[in-house]
Amino acid sequence: MRIIMDTSCMVGLVDKGFRGHEDIKVIAADDANEIIIPSPAIPEICYMLNKKFGPGIELRFIEDIASVQLQVEVLEFRDILRVPEIIKKYRSVNIGFVDAAITAICERLHINKILTLDHRHFNAIVPLGFDHFDILV
Repeated sequence: MRIIMDTSCMVGLVDKGFRGHEDIKVIAADDANEIIIPSPAIPEICYMLNKKFGPGIELRFIEDIASVQLQVEVLEFRDILRVPEIIKKYRSVNIGFVDAAITAICERLHINKILTLDHRHFNAIVPLGFDHFDILV
């Protein structure tokens, strides 16, 4: 199963004390799951990892990306065009660029399975082609 992982769950995967850590770990470790990191989340993930754990953990995450241990989905131009539409549509819940970009990537890849702790935003969004996001934690 193809699953998009956002910033909150990537940080939660690293942080053993994080809410939902064990659930995230089980899903990420399942060989039947293809975990995809959206490229717009990478700067956010790096910032959070550095702030919480220091530059060593941030560097390890970057090296994992570079060594192809993590699958990254790059933001395409058509995703960038879709982002303002999503932000405008969900203005009342303050969907920011990263969540809108993740949504655009999900729509393009036809994936509604998402690992996120950001239920407030992703429960509000109705991605094109689906009735809702299937939030896995």
